[in-house]
Amino acid sequence: MLTAEYTEIHWHEDRLEADRFYLSGDIGGTNTNLAIVGERQGQLMILLETVTPSKKIDGLMSPLQHLIALAQERNPRLSLELICLSGAGPVADNFCDVSNLSWDIDGAAIEQALGIRTLVINDFLAISYGVPLLDTHNPEHITPLPHTDSRCPEPTGMVSLVIGAGTGLGVSFIVHGPDGTYHAYPSEGGHASFADFDAETAELTLYLSRHSDFAAEIESFVSGIGIVNIFHYFRDVRRVGMDRVLKEVMQAPLEKQASLISKHAHNHPVCRDIMRLFVKIYGRISADFATILLPMRGIYLAGGIVAKNEDFFLEGKQFMYYFEQNFRPNVQEMLKNIPAYIIRNYSISLLGAANAGRMLTR
Repeated sequence: MLTAEYTEIHWHEDRLEADRFYLSGDIGGTNTNLAIVGERQGQLMILLETVTPSKKIDGLMSPLQHLIALAQERNPRLSLELICLSGAGPVADNFCDVSNLSWDIDGAAIEQALGIRTLVINDFLAISYGVPLLDTHNPEHITPLPHTDSRCPEPTGMVSLVIGAGTGLGVSFIVHGPDGTYHAYPSEGGHASFADFDAETAELTLYLSRHSDFAAEIESFVSGIGIVNIFHYFRDVRRVGMDRVLKEVMQAPLEKQASLISKHAHNHPVCRDIMRLFVKIYGRISADFATILLPMRGIYLAGGIVAKNEDFFLEGKQFMYYFEQNFRPNVQEMLKNIPAYIIRNYSISLLGAANAGRMLTR
């Protein structure tokens, strides 16, 4: 297929000038986002970006060649240091089997075809490498989550925690060195078993356990499908009346139900209650991970669900109320001193992929 026919082109700067150039990518089941990223005096910035519907193409080679041609038409001397592509799926041996796509990302094949060093990483690892680039005092990058006493603690220590609810649940952590270096580590924390913590979550867990031979995993509660699972619990256990709005949600394709629930949550009491329970659980599981990793440098909430619904996380400080809960008073005090942020910078995946490329290939 002709890539150019379907591709949106966004020029962030008219002149493509930088000390070094990288090509980064964020590839998911919906869109393939590619960018030329420039480095000036150690700072990364997106210079040129393309967005192509992933199901309109049958692989990455044409979109990559199209982007490189666009960039070199504007700056014929432009030479790429490397390509770093992040994919929404498992990565092994520089290869990503992208979820919900008929094609994959083969780093070795791309490197051989283009003659440019190519690195393939998981999409959440790209976000994690983008976190150190964020300015926590810039409202376009970050929304701080005040604690229940209205404090926003300053970062200390060497560990940051990144949690992102989207289609699934991503969990990673970053270790910062005293010399300013850092390294991000992936995990499969979203697939850990979920532990209920009150009567409401016990009833929800029992409901979900009836549909599986295994203990319910955290991702079943904190993700897009988690919001849908909570909706089903309200429908089947709480027996809420199925009015026009809830019927619209139920009849929508599965992948659209969570966004419909959050869309109606401001005006519909049941949808609002679903989001309340989702935020409550999100706060509690974030605290569980925090007690393991002690991320005194901060916990970062990533992903579109949080960014598009941050008012539910801020309202009444509900997220932080459940984040701070613990049986032991000394652990409660520790949790109250962890900075917490919502990531608002939508370029974090592309910048993070470029940053991962330069960090991991040094």
